[in-house]
Order: sequence, then C-alpha cells, then structure tokens
Amino acid sequence: MGNRAFFGDRDMLSGRDELAGGARLAQVRLVKRRLYLVQLAIVIIVPIIVILLEGRASLVPFYLPINSFIYFILLMALIIVVESFVFKILEMRLLRSSSAKYYIAKTSIRNGIVIIVVCAAVIFLLWAPFVSQSLENAFSTSATLVNNGAVHVSDSSSLQFYDRDSLGILSVDQLTITASGGDAVVYVVSDAVYSNPNVQSNVSLLATYRINVAQDHANPTVQIDMSGLPYGKYHAVVDTQLSSAPEVQVTVHTSYSPTFLSYVPFFALLFVIAYAGWIVYLTPMMRKYSRQAIYS
Repeated sequence: MGNRAFFGDRDMLSGRDELAGGARLAQVRLVKRRLYLVQLAIVIIVPIIVILLEGRASLVPFYLPINSFIYFILLMALIIVVESFVFKILEMRLLRSSSAKYYIAKTSIRNGIVIIVVCAAVIFLLWAPFVSQSLENAFSTSATLVNNGAVHVSDSSSLQFYDRDSLGILSVDQLTITASGGDAVVYVVSDAVYSNPNVQSNVSLLATYRINVAQDHANPTVQIDMSGLPYGKYHAVVDTQLSSAPEVQVTVHTSYSPTFLSYVPFFALLFVIAYAGWIVYLTPMMRKYSRQAIYS
C-alpha cells in the first residue's frame, strides 16, 4: 500500500512509459521528479533562512551576499548531479529499446563534455594567478580629484564607490592615494557621514568621522585598507584646506571574495572529476548499444 501511494498508481502510467520500460521505469521517473522537487525546495529555503539569520541582505540598496550560502548551493548541486547519474543508470537498465539506451548515453556524454569545458574554464579563470589578477584589475577604477581650495565638500574633490558588488563576489580591499606636486590629506567616510549637511559645508569636519585614521596622508602615496567594512557606499574626499597637491589620484582596488575564490574552483574541480568518471562509464555502454540500435 505504501509503495503504491509513493510511486503512483500503475493505472495512471502513460502509454509511452508502459511501452518503453513498464511500470518500474515510470516509478523510477516519478521518484526522481519528487526527489528533485524536495531538493529544490531545500536549496531555496536554506539560503533564505541563512540570509534572515545574518541580517546582512538589503533591498535598497540591493545586496545579497551569496558567500553566505554558496558552499551549500554547490554541495547540493553536486549531490543532485550524482543522483542524476544513478537515475540514468536505472532508466537505461529498465528501458527495452537499445536505441533509447544509446540516445541517453550519447546525450549524457555530450552534456558531460560541455559541463567539463565550462568548469575547466572557471578553474582557469579563478585559479590562474595572472588571469584572476587581470580580471581584478579590469574591475578596479581610478579617478583624479582636484584640490580647488574650497572650504565646503566638492564633487570634484571627492570620489564615491561601493565597497563590494551587490552579490558580494567582488570587494574593494584597498585604496591607493597618489598626490601630484605636493602632499594630500584624504578622508574615507561612509555615505551617511558624507551626506550630513554640516559636513558638506565644512570639509575639515570629515576628519572626525574618517575611517582611515592612520592612513590619511599621501606624500606622495598612501594605501588605505578597506577590508572588513560593512556593505555600503563610501566616499574618498580630499581635504582641500590641508592638501598642497593640485591633483590627487585615487585608485580603487577590487579583488575576489576569499570564500568565492576558494569554493567555486574547488567544486568546479569536483564536477570535472564526477563527469569525467561518468563519461568513462558510459562510453563502452554507448558503443555496445550503438551496435544494437537502429540508428547511430
């Protein structure tokens, strides 16, 4: 009775399933669908719980730190992949048609090769030092700020930036301040401080709220550590009263999240190993069924 309720009524089986492999094949496919639905629900619910418990996500500005649950998502994906191999083996054993078995094996091998190529590209892009460094440099930005001698905060003497992207994959780890023709005093402050009307009217007040307490003087260069800050918008502002350099260059250095850089290539390698083993297993079977199939 229990098996009948779980697998479904034999009378409800489609004619195609009956012809292809009988009731047992239809039962295997029904179990597969139900198992995948349960796992899909888990993959959706667990990250939501993690996000709610951490309280770091926001809608305005949009921020969804996938580093919090990327390990879980990749692990579940790997489990589902291995399960798909098991279900494919069961289906091929229950199918009556050699042509259908050959087609499944051929399609699985082709899909496996595509996934291996994609995963190998991900590993290369993230683990090859010169490639990852080039990508980080591509996302880094640089701007020249002008010392106009004004008492108030000016757009020409300040640069705004977010300390990471909306998914938390790329983050700003460092600012490089370079003064040309003199020295420069630069303050890094949060957007809440920068937007304060009192600060807008008096640039020297920024010194009280600066994040870079020990790294605010460039003569000619200073590097400001930006790691560990909460997600948000920040501003690098030149103190036009204390700086003698007419121009100040600010370079925002961007790097991959350590969590993303560790887990994604590692799991990509596991996917390569899993699919390579799967292809090795299927290749002789495909050759066997190709000789029996009506088409090749």
